Amino acid sequence: MKKNLIILSTILCSSSVISQVGINTSSPNATLEVLGDPANASKLDGIIPPRITGAELRAKNYGASQIGAMVYVTLADTAPAGQTINVTRTGYFSFDGTVWQAVSTPPLNLPNGTGSVISINGVQQIAQEISVRMSADWNIPSTASLSIGNITVKMIDNYNSFTGLATSNSFTINTTGTYFLTMNFSVQPQGNSYDGNFYYGIYNDSDAAWGSQLLQTLHLVNGDVSNLAFNVALDLTAGKIYSFRILKSVSSNLIIRGQLSGNPSTFFSVKRLK
Repeated sequence: MKKNLIILSTILCSSSVISQVGINTSSPNATLEVLGDPANASKLDGIIPPRITGAELRAKNYGASQIGAMVYVTLADTAPAGQTINVTRTGYFSFDGTVWQAVSTPPLNLPNGTGSVISINGVQQIAQEISVRMSADWNIPSTASLSIGNITVKMIDNYNSFTGLATSNSFTINTTGTYFLTMNFSVQPQGNSYDGNFYYGIYNDSDAAWGSQLLQTLHLVNGDVSNLAFNVALDLTAGKIYSFRILKSVSSNLIIRGQLSGNPSTFFSVKRLK
C-alpha cells in the first residue's frame, strides 16, 4: 500500500511539472515562465535557444512535429537549399513546417535622398517633388500663352529639375508616372478693369500643347483681386519639359501677385504619386 502511494504521488508530481514549468518561480503563470533577476547585476538574464550554423541546420530534417521550433544561426548557410533556403544570415530562425524563416526583421534599406518614399512594383524610391513660389509680382506682358515668370524661390526640388527665371519657368520629369500638380496664385488688374476669360494650368513645352488647364471668367475692376487654384493628377513622361502657364484673353494690364501685404501669396508644386 505504501509503495502504491509513492507511485501515485510521483505521477501527480510529474503531471504538475509537465503542465506548467517555472524557472526561478514556484507558481508559473503559463506553460513556461522564466523569472530573471534584474536587480542583480552579476546575473545575466535571458534565454538562449540552441545555437547552430546554417550548414549544421541544413544537415537536419525537420517535420510537422517541429513547427514553431526556434534556433539561433551563428553562421549563414554556405549553400542554402531545401529547408535552409532562407538561412542567408545570422540571427533567430523559426521552422514553419516547410522552411526556416527569419524571425528578426532585416534593416530597412531606404533609398538615399530627400522627399517621400514610394514603392513602385516593390521597389522603393524617392518621389520627384517640386515646391516653389514667386519672389515678386509678375506683369503678364501679352495675350499669348506664357509660362509664369518670377517663380524663383525653391523650397523643394529634389531632382534639381526646376528652372525659374524672371520671365518664365520650366521643369523636367525624371521618371514617367502619375503626378499631382498644384497652382495657387492671385491676379489683379492695374490701372484698368479686366473683363474676359483667363486660362491657367500645366503646359507640355516639349509637345507644344496644354496638359491640363482651367478657365476662369474674370470681371475685375481696378484693384480687385481674384484668388485662383488648380489641382490635378496627370500622367507625365520622363525627359519631357513642362511649365506652369497662363493665358489672358484681353489686353488689359493684369499682374500675378507674388506677395500680398509683404507676405508670400503663391505656391506651385509637382509631386509623383506612382
